[in-house]
Amino acid sequence: MESPVLGFSHLQLCVRDVRASVDWYCAALGMEIMSEHGDVVALRHRDARLVIVVSPGEPDVARSPIDHLAFAVADGPTLEAWAAHLRSRGLDVPEVVDELGKPSLQLRDPDGNAVELVAPR
Repeated sequence: MESPVLGFSHLQLCVRDVRASVDWYCAALGMEIMSEHGDVVALRHRDARLVIVVSPGEPDVARSPIDHLAFAVADGPTLEAWAAHLRSRGLDVPEVVDELGKPSLQLRDPDGNAVELVAPR
């Protein structure tokens, strides 16, 4: 029998402050609110076909097997332009670095989760 898996559905994160995380992911990744159910908010990025759900809870980095979230971007100049845009919006954004030969922007969300934007070589 063939696997019924069609693709990636979503990633759910426990966060201390749902509103702060919603604001950050919308600003940093260009996501939009897809739905809200009580304190749980689903964010989506239509073009990337990506959904991140944030729900209240105490993040436990010691127990999580996830090291970081990595999102693809088109190229290095696009990544540099996005970093400059985020800085202009007041986000604390480091410089783009070279990681394993690829341009990489390494961010932290409000709960300290590592979020990387990476371009091809």
